[in-house]
Amino acid sequence: MSKAYITNSIYWIYGLMLGTVALLAACLSLPMEVPLGESFWDTYIYIDGAHRLSIGQEIYRDFHAPVGPLNYILFDLLSSVFPHGNVALVIQWCMMLVTMPVALVIGLHALERGTFAAFGLLLPYLAFSILPFNVTSWNAFPGVDGFAYYNRHSSVLLYLLVATLFFVRSRLVLVGLVTVLLLSLAFVKINGFAVAGILLAFALVSRRISVSASLAVAALCLLFVGVLEVLTGSVSAYLQSAWRLLDANDGVLLTNLVTTVSAHFDVILVASLLAAYLLYSRWRGGENLLTGFDRAHPRAPTPGQLDQDWLWVGVLAIANTVFESQNFGGAAFISAWPLLLVFLLAAEPERRMRVSPLPVLVALIIFPTATKVVHSAARAAATGLKDMTIETEHLPSSMRFSAKDLAVEAAEKARPIMAAGRETYGQYAEANILPAYWLYFDHRFQVNVLTTMDEVIGAIRSREAELGHHYEVIDLRDFANPVTAVMGRTPARGVSIGGDPYRAVLPLTPEETAALSQTDIVLLPTCPLTAAREKLHDRYAEAYAGFNRIVLTDCFDALEHPRFASQ
Repeated sequence: MSKAYITNSIYWIYGLMLGTVALLAACLSLPMEVPLGESFWDTYIYIDGAHRLSIGQEIYRDFHAPVGPLNYILFDLLSSVFPHGNVALVIQWCMMLVTMPVALVIGLHALERGTFAAFGLLLPYLAFSILPFNVTSWNAFPGVDGFAYYNRHSSVLLYLLVATLFFVRSRLVLVGLVTVLLLSLAFVKINGFAVAGILLAFALVSRRISVSASLAVAALCLLFVGVLEVLTGSVSAYLQSAWRLLDANDGVLLTNLVTTVSAHFDVILVASLLAAYLLYSRWRGGENLLTGFDRAHPRAPTPGQLDQDWLWVGVLAIANTVFESQNFGGAAFISAWPLLLVFLLAAEPERRMRVSPLPVLVALIIFPTATKVVHSAARAAATGLKDMTIETEHLPSSMRFSAKDLAVEAAEKARPIMAAGRETYGQYAEANILPAYWLYFDHRFQVNVLTTMDEVIGAIRSREAELGHHYEVIDLRDFANPVTAVMGRTPARGVSIGGDPYRAVLPLTPEETAALSQTDIVLLPTCPLTAAREKLHDRYAEAYAGFNRIVLTDCFDALEHPRFASQ
């Protein structure tokens, strides 16, 4: 490969990455309106978590979170640079602060195998980093998927980890990239870090990574974690919180594995067929594709006997199945794509071009995931042109969303019905069932969450002006509390954000109960009453003993601290 060709290709790679940065920065510099999607809860978690950190609350001490702190730190950093950028886009793209430099280094190293290799790694990385859509959708209407950001981020980090193992030959660079990716996975979502451990363990026993490189990675990770623990004590608090969550969810892994296999059966089946085909090829005397891949670019140390193409397919299929079993939404199985690119590069040119099992099976693994995400993005972009703006008065420009006029109008008509039918919805909650099975994925419900949140902010300000009160410490008994971030107030300490009472709400300690008892006002959404909202209220009821219940809006009650009764 000529030096001039490589130089020109390097310019193309830099041009692609710099052009992407410029485009994303332009999008975040403007108050863009994006189509509201299903189950937008995680968007509010990021707003809540980042606001808490920005005012000095300590994660896992002052509040608990279902994921790692890096999510909120990066979101807070990027949103401070682009305060008018739509929150859904800022959340989706904030992880690129870490992953884009890593992807650039990998792309430059892959260039020694040709432009196809470099762009074959970079283009999927950019697509899944930029597009805020999950592989699976539960709603007929298109919209931005405002949940499972951390699952999508973890999938991209695992994708880059696998790409590093196969395309980076420099030991120093490999150690640096693996260290960065491992630490990022650990502080994004702990199950992503666990899956990375599975992959690296097999890479070690197959000698795809050397013992010395593994020890160097371990030493660097432990050094960073040790320094962070000494300075902040946050690592032990994070691990303790993760252990309490794991203990609260004990016994569901097998059920989740079955659900994952059924949801992603198409990809898992084809991956199994690919592993079987590669094993059959070996039995028939065919060459290990990884040996062919490394021949022109030898590695040190030389990979061992376990470094087999079919074994890697199996390990990645198992690791991704375990990873997805702990997720709800995301970019399933894309971490196997760098290995599939390895197979295409290692296969003889005539084998790539003709209709043979290898390219067909590779395509059948890639296409379902790629087409689902691209289809969701294309539909949201095309139909979003005719969407109606969700009008709000008190929410910032960064929380501008649109929806189908049908959904907006239906939400407006449903709101007084839900307010008047509180007793009926309360009976649904007592029976521990939802009034509609897919309630949280219904765009009408998400429109109502946004608009009623806007209304209650206005109601709080009006009540403060009328009575001379000031509610500084505010709690919201729902999945997350973005109200305090919007109002510039202090969120209550001692709560679990991402408050799923069935999975992610930890029992209160006496110290947390005492802290919560000093809350000025507790907001209770009632349109509609749901079992989850009622359980969240019940879990914290001890802390709010003696509070006075008041009505703020048709869709929000509140518990007011008794100190305000005499004012």
